[in-house]
Amino acid sequence: MMKAMTNVSRGVGLRLLTVLSPLLATGIAGRVEARPSPKVKADRGLTQATVSGHTVDSAVPRRAAAAVRPRAEAGKALSSDAGLTELGSIATDVRISSEPGVVLAGTLYLPAGHSKGPYPLAVMIQGHGPNKRGGFSEIIKRLATDGIASLEYDKRGVGQSTGTYEEDVERLTADAAAAVATMRHRSDIVGSRIALVGHSGGGVIAPSAAAADPEIAAVVTLAGNVGDGLPYVRTGLYRQMMKMIVGGQDALIGPAADAAMVLLQARMDSGDAATITRLRTDAVDRFESAGFPRLQAEQALAMIDVPEAWGAKKFRSASDLKALHIPVLAIYGTKDTVVDDAPAARAALAKDRRARIVMLDGLGHSFQEAAVTGTSDEVSKLGPYLGSPRLVTVVGDWLRDALSSKGGERTGTSSNGNPEALGNQRKKPLGRRLSQQQHAPLPQSASDCRSDSASSGRASYLWK
Repeated sequence: MMKAMTNVSRGVGLRLLTVLSPLLATGIAGRVEARPSPKVKADRGLTQATVSGHTVDSAVPRRAAAAVRPRAEAGKALSSDAGLTELGSIATDVRISSEPGVVLAGTLYLPAGHSKGPYPLAVMIQGHGPNKRGGFSEIIKRLATDGIASLEYDKRGVGQSTGTYEEDVERLTADAAAAVATMRHRSDIVGSRIALVGHSGGGVIAPSAAAADPEIAAVVTLAGNVGDGLPYVRTGLYRQMMKMIVGGQDALIGPAADAAMVLLQARMDSGDAATITRLRTDAVDRFESAGFPRLQAEQALAMIDVPEAWGAKKFRSASDLKALHIPVLAIYGTKDTVVDDAPAARAALAKDRRARIVMLDGLGHSFQEAAVTGTSDEVSKLGPYLGSPRLVTVVGDWLRDALSSKGGERTGTSSNGNPEALGNQRKKPLGRRLSQQQHAPLPQSASDCRSDSASSGRASYLWK
């Protein structure tokens, strides 16, 4: 039998986690009961531009949120405390009533030093995992300088939010919708100028919530997963298995991934016990034939064959993106080892003239500068999470325009096919900076998006 793993010195758990990363990223695997607060590129061508800047190592300073209060009327905040932060914002603790038994603890950052409002708002949606507030600090800081408010909240069952933590697309979409509804009741927020910003699995929730709410002004996805149902899960599983198995062969790995999907489909169809047992045995056999030792094959399948995965039909991010007719910005890093869905995003957004797909050279899944491998074990050694100055600049410039009073009119495509200017920026609008560069052939996949580093910083790609 062929050598199974690319790095046999790593533990089985870590290796299985790597295999299942597409499931974890999509948010259809994994469930943890509620617990106490834990510790904590352009039309018809590829254009490039450089974004200079330096990494600032800082976390989101935030006062401890007040204890969870009694449930309020759905869609309305209960009460809040406010205080200044280092982000150029006034931090206000809010409570968001979602489904019965779920009250989300959030922090609303209102721009300091600007007019009294009301302000446009960006709602930040965390990626997969029991995540609390604090993952979007650099983006929040930048938005505040442009007079844009930001909202972060602890996931249900995490931190100071009540309920049960569960990575379920419908439940998390309901939470995002509740956050938007709560903010629309505030006099200091412009309810018609709210954007959703989601990272990784949050990049699935943002389009889902926007597709159901025609009043959402814009969507930003950062390394967002794009696909529908079991076919997408199968693609992700196959991709990861091919990376892990030394000498992996499609003739062996393909049937293994197919067998896992047949099992999950049977679960969705409420197959009888005998059928499930037979399909599980067949899937384990296929995994073993693909290169996994028997025990690891059984363990891998046990992690895939869970109730959350049986609900894969809820995962419809490609369809949700296709349904949007608002400004959409989808950003990916060329060193992302978890999500490689820029081509899928481009296909899903092909008919949205106000959508843009941007590739950031040299950045991994967490969008931190100086990434070498792009893997998760680098995260703690690099700068702020989602803190690349290039990422912050692109998101900040784009949202400033999309959430301006006429933003929807100025983020489209001009008659000659070049991107319109993305707003009245300090110097030159992003669209103009990009359009002044020479066009190159449009890449066929994210892996084709490369360029040499410029002296003032690595290159960025506006791809659509």
